[in-house]
Amino acid sequence: MSAKSKFVWHDLMAADVEAAKKFYGEIFGWTFRRGDNDPYEHISAGSEHIGGIVTLDKTHGVPPHWIGYIGVDDVDATLAAVQKAGGKVFVPKTKIPEVGEFAVAADRQGAVFSPFHHTGRGGEQPESNALPNPFTFTWDELMTTDQDDGAKFYSEVFGWGTEKLDMQDYGGYVLLKRTGVKDDMGADKSAGGVAKSPPGVPVSFWLPYVSVPSADDLVAKAKKLGGQVTAGPMDIPNVGRFAVLLDPQNAAFAILQPSR
Repeated sequence: MSAKSKFVWHDLMAADVEAAKKFYGEIFGWTFRRGDNDPYEHISAGSEHIGGIVTLDKTHGVPPHWIGYIGVDDVDATLAAVQKAGGKVFVPKTKIPEVGEFAVAADRQGAVFSPFHHTGRGGEQPESNALPNPFTFTWDELMTTDQDDGAKFYSEVFGWGTEKLDMQDYGGYVLLKRTGVKDDMGADKSAGGVAKSPPGVPVSFWLPYVSVPSADDLVAKAKKLGGQVTAGPMDIPNVGRFAVLLDPQNAAFAILQPSR
């Protein structure tokens, strides 16, 4: 598989879509537009389209959560790689008219993600090296019960390289590298990170990060609106100030105030 794959979109699976719109609209200033022929709520940060909100299907037996879409050249080939690596496929390849194709899969520890192939307009634009705009998604982090095996799985499926960082205060950390995709300094870009699941959280999941101007201000606002803080705000040297939160429906997300 090509190591150029990256996270390109994020959906919130919400038990109460209107309540979710109110919460995220107030803390991030996001705006929403419902699809013309379906209940899908498109999320925009300013003029940038970044994700959506969908009503959670209660029959799936899972709580509200965010799911990240990883751009791929071939959904079928990705699903074959997932199964070969010991992962699971929950939703087979599905076509979205005038948009693309997606599926829903999970790694060996059960963290869920969505392979996505875009066929709509704008898909051939060159990738930018600019930093993410405020209130857009800036990072994706795998919180896993098996850090080494988690990193290995995504290397097997997407061809991502790995780089271990000396961050013992955080239980160790692994960068997933888009080998061959260079930033302005000539270094391989990162696809995301791999961290150990927090104590008392015996599950694996992908945690999306949103870029914010002030982590402390955002945390204060989220608390007033019924959100909970599970970590931070705290500083990561040379990276920024971050916090991990739960929205009022207990979907986990994180924020990052980047170092400038």
